[in-house]
Amino acid sequence: MLMRSLAATFFVLAGAAPAAATCDAFKGVVEAFNAGDARKAHSIAETAGTANCSANERTLVGRIAGLTAFNRISTAVAGGDRLDAHRTELEDLQKAYGGPWQVFDALGDLARERKDYEAASRFYQMALEDGSNETLTPEWMAPDEQYILRLDKLASEMRLAAPRPVQLAMRGGCKVSFRGVKIKKKSTPVRYVFGTADFTPDGVAAAKDLSECLKAVKPASITLIGHTDPVGSAAANYKLSLARAETLKAYLHDAGYAGTIATVGKGEDEPFKPDDASAYDTETLNQLHRRVEVDVE
Repeated sequence: MLMRSLAATFFVLAGAAPAAATCDAFKGVVEAFNAGDARKAHSIAETAGTANCSANERTLVGRIAGLTAFNRISTAVAGGDRLDAHRTELEDLQKAYGGPWQVFDALGDLARERKDYEAASRFYQMALEDGSNETLTPEWMAPDEQYILRLDKLASEMRLAAPRPVQLAMRGGCKVSFRGVKIKKKSTPVRYVFGTADFTPDGVAAAKDLSECLKAVKPASITLIGHTDPVGSAAANYKLSLARAETLKAYLHDAGYAGTIATVGKGEDEPFKPDDASAYDTETLNQLHRRVEVDVE
């Protein structure tokens, strides 16, 4: 979780968006943020609709109010509170203000802790997408490059760990650039019948989802990199990983992807490195290892 000061930022934002100077609620919520007064910030956000503010300014007022409350929660957690003690308030912040991204990130952590990997994937993806919205998430409020990469990795990890594959096409899951940060590799939740290169029914759905992503992003070429779990011999796993990448290649071509596709098999040589391996049992870890990465050229 991040805790940041807005000291002097109002002047930067006002310079970037002169209309903010006429938005009393915007000025007031900045002052409340600087004072760490979450109650006052919330009160100001509640009246922003009647202030002389644009729609974007009203939304940003709510985001700043949400971040003021989040910082209070973050301080409490740093002091020893359990994050799950604040789950209801975080959910209320999401409903009231539609963000900011820090709230989605915290909700992703909570979902991951209770092993609701599907929900966690969605929350992390929403945090990534919200943090990349340069209109509603100004630079001072945005995740840095390392945190963008972390959010993308966590969203991918949760997609792989979920019992059912979570769509890449949800919100911004197909994107390969966030605030100028390039993300070349995407781990797909395409699944195969054990020991074969045949898709499971969920695998077909995930392959279709990937094809829709490629139609949206339109890369000129991609590389599919197959990986397996460590069950079986290294030689057999190498062949299997390549065969699975080839199966996906054939599907994507048949589905209409017109770019060039290269395939690589890594077998069990490059296991997935989860954020916290101790959170998973052996079968779930193996599910993370069994993946096809899409390297976008």
